[in-house]
Amino acid sequence: MSTSTSFPSTAAPPPSYAPAPAQARPPSSPFFSLTSSKYSNKIAIGPWRIEATKKPILNGKEIDAAEKMLNLPLPEMTFGNNSLSLTYDPSSSSSSSGSISTLRTDSNSSSNCGEEDKVEIHFRTLDALAGVAVGEGWEERVGGGVLVSMAEKWGKSRSSSNSMLSDTPLPAKPVKPHDWTYSTCYAGSVAGPSTFRVSPTRSLPLSLLARQDPDLDKILYYDDVPLFEDELHDNGESMLNVRIRVMPHSFFILARLFVRVDDVLFRMYDVRIYHAFGSDEVVREISGMEANYEEIKRQLEKPSDLSPLTSPNWVYGVMTSLSSLPSRPNLAHRSSSSSRGGKPWPGLGKKVEVLVLPKPREGVDKAMDGLQKVTI
Repeated sequence: MSTSTSFPSTAAPPPSYAPAPAQARPPSSPFFSLTSSKYSNKIAIGPWRIEATKKPILNGKEIDAAEKMLNLPLPEMTFGNNSLSLTYDPSSSSSSSGSISTLRTDSNSSSNCGEEDKVEIHFRTLDALAGVAVGEGWEERVGGGVLVSMAEKWGKSRSSSNSMLSDTPLPAKPVKPHDWTYSTCYAGSVAGPSTFRVSPTRSLPLSLLARQDPDLDKILYYDDVPLFEDELHDNGESMLNVRIRVMPHSFFILARLFVRVDDVLFRMYDVRIYHAFGSDEVVREISGMEANYEEIKRQLEKPSDLSPLTSPNWVYGVMTSLSSLPSRPNLAHRSSSSSRGGKPWPGLGKKVEVLVLPKPREGVDKAMDGLQKVTI
């Protein structure tokens, strides 16, 4: 079912005997339409079409096909058909049909007039897993290899002169030919005439995003899409999900990879995307941090309660607080010394990028006036 929504006027209604005058739509309340089905949740607002797809985890046949394609053992819970897709089409507006057609990144699929102006941004599970390092020697080529804490203890016992196994060396790297923590540095997939480029001057409007005005910042659309999750053979967890919220003035996306290897390390890889309706820019901030497990554990309010260590939001708050201390090195640029003999994890660091959207063609400008006049 599709519904078009706008905020009602606060003016008093005219007398019943007089015809009601046509009321202009408040510029801060662009028309939008919502459509939902069993597996998808969609919104059309201005030139944007946004769709969150959430389906069950892959079945056996799908797992076999995906593992063969990726050359990678999949996480325990792989939502391979889940995705968040955004399409910017300057030739359309939310007043048109609210349905969102199947999105493709293949350039050969563009045959209609104006297709070359479309920009698509996707977050898809198998695209994310394609970024996981695989193959022999991946630790040296890519970096970020991790040993579980038990392996280090085992190695010390085997190197002891009292150990009967001291003549059998322990491999100095994980034995599996892939990154078993699934620490992908995936920032989304982009198709179209525009792409993200590094900007040294742009930043996210954090104060605006933190604001909670019940009218200006009303949530028109929200979804949380899980992509994969794995318990790392009972040694922790690795999970990737993407969230989106759409407000009258903008949309905001957070895709977060959270890795916890018990007694070894924590990793965070955050991708934040912001767009103000009516502007011609999409801003993307990518940041990666890594910290020693014990360093984070020491920040627990109750040392006996380890449950906060499973909360990505709590761990993120601690890591950002520690990185802001002048006496601590920046966690965004520091390895936790978890890898042995390999390069640091390549996800460390922070950068801001900007994608410039194609300009609307003549005749579409009028349809965009309501969004261009949004008051923040």
